[in-house]
Amino acid sequence: MMKFIALYHLKDNVDQVKIAEAVCRRAEYEHPVELIAEYYTTNASPAVVAIYEADDADDLFMNSMAWMDVFRIEVMPVVGWEEGLRKAAD
Repeated sequence: MMKFIALYHLKDNVDQVKIAEAVCRRAEYEHPVELIAEYYTTNASPAVVAIYEADDADDLFMNSMAWMDVFRIEVMPVVGWEEGLRKAAD
């Protein structure tokens, strides 16, 4: 399994009503990938930082599609520092 970080940036056209709707939707949302952690910031960009674990990038794409009306989303693969050191040594 690979780990990914997703940065959720609020779109410019999102108002307080849309934010409230997104919060309600999030309460019911079931991720198609494993959610490791989710953090909310006081900024609009990024507004949310999430860490996922997945085998298939298609599942991450489907997860992002559910939120594209509210967020511009960046997803990138990441490794922990120990794994990064091992890869750098190879």
